[in-house]
Amino acid sequence: MTSKLMLSIRRGPRAVKAVSGVPRFRRDLLTIGVERRYNFRHMSSGRPTVLVISAHAADFCSRSGGTLHKYVKRGSGVHVIDLSFGERGESGEYWAGARGGSVSEAKAVRKSEAEAAAHVLGVSIAFMDWNDYPLVFDRDRITELAKTIRRIAPDILLTHWSRDPFNADHQETSWAVVRACSCASAPGVDPEQPPTVLPEIFLFESSVPQTEFNAFRPDTYVDISDVFEVKMAALRKLESQPFLVDYYTRYAEYRGFQASKWFKTDVRHAEGFSRYTPWIGDELPATRRGGR
Repeated sequence: MTSKLMLSIRRGPRAVKAVSGVPRFRRDLLTIGVERRYNFRHMSSGRPTVLVISAHAADFCSRSGGTLHKYVKRGSGVHVIDLSFGERGESGEYWAGARGGSVSEAKAVRKSEAEAAAHVLGVSIAFMDWNDYPLVFDRDRITELAKTIRRIAPDILLTHWSRDPFNADHQETSWAVVRACSCASAPGVDPEQPPTVLPEIFLFESSVPQTEFNAFRPDTYVDISDVFEVKMAALRKLESQPFLVDYYTRYAEYRGFQASKWFKTDVRHAEGFSRYTPWIGDELPATRRGGR
């Protein structure tokens, strides 16, 4: 049976509560002509709404924490859905020190850590509690994801890279999220709730340091130099995975190095993404250089 969505009590200072039943259409890249009856909920801020769907408690922060905080600072509503707590496969420090520990206690510990990290970043967070290792998707779960996507109606959606065989929870999440986005756009799926159009989908870093093995190919870099210390502060809240600070410091520097070499810019730290949905606009995208 599909579990109920567990809403976190702790929310970031700029978190925006999702309102059900109202479709939102993307306007950042292409203005879409629709009938006047549609109510664009994000018109008041003029900023895109961002949704992250994360397999485990820490993934949203380690892969995209800097990017998320930048959107928060600029006035966007940023929401995280953790599908599991990573209680079995991604809580090594808990199990190493917890003689007589339990899965239920591990869940509580990881939930508290994820909430603390989300608070540092200023994002809202909720939990599906679908268990990990393995994280399994069926019709009910994909349908529930589709309903969640409709309710939040994101302009931008971040989730996992599609190949990660030695952490299959990640790749299964990637495919489930894409399927859920497709279902969310189909009018016949839960006809009582209006459909939403596909968000801009970006896939974040594969498991590090196996990114090359997993064939991750970033084509989009976000400069997080100005918020890097905030991301590190958030990662330190995830005490069951203390290695994350070292791993993602190295990768932020590596992605910053790559970004700098592409366009001869000074990027000290960056997060890498692979765009899944195509660019649509009235001109080709161009990287801003030197403030231009």
